[in-house]
Amino acid sequence: MNLPVLCKLALTLLVLSPGTTAHADKVTFANNRFSVEIPATWEESRGPGDNSILHHDAPGKDGSFSVYQLPVAKGHRANLEGTLASRIKAIEKAGLKVSADVKSQKQDNFDGKPALFGVVPVDARYQDQVVKFTYYLVLVDAKDTVIVMQAALPRPLTPDLQQGALGIIQSFREKTKKP
Repeated sequence: MNLPVLCKLALTLLVLSPGTTAHADKVTFANNRFSVEIPATWEESRGPGDNSILHHDAPGKDGSFSVYQLPVAKGHRANLEGTLASRIKAIEKAGLKVSADVKSQKQDNFDGKPALFGVVPVDARYQDQVVKFTYYLVLVDAKDTVIVMQAALPRPLTPDLQQGALGIIQSFREKTKKP
């Protein structure tokens, strides 16, 4: 199976697969406005020091899940495509090689909000080895803020890691305001 087909399949799975949140803990962020459910086997950690507001490592530290919150200036609208492009530039600036075309797909109703899903395959050199992994990004337009959920997972992806990351992403909710 070639990489473009694999990326398309990953996007489809990301959007359509039923996630599993069995044995998960609800974690809130942004002053309890948003939440995700993190599998009990994923450990909270400090993250890479890149301003994430939430970071968890997968079992065995084989992958990670991070959340970022980006403000949207008053009177402006979120630019999800521009934000994705900026994330890709930051990945490249960090010395990582985007190893194939980035695939993205819009969704009009992700917990009632517009969202953009992106799959960014990356090769990282460490000493004489190449480590292959993929960033799975979900950018959510929450009007006054953009929530960026980022799963960094190895290639090839194991079913357990896939289910864990998908479950976290699909559990994203904004707390409903009571009238």
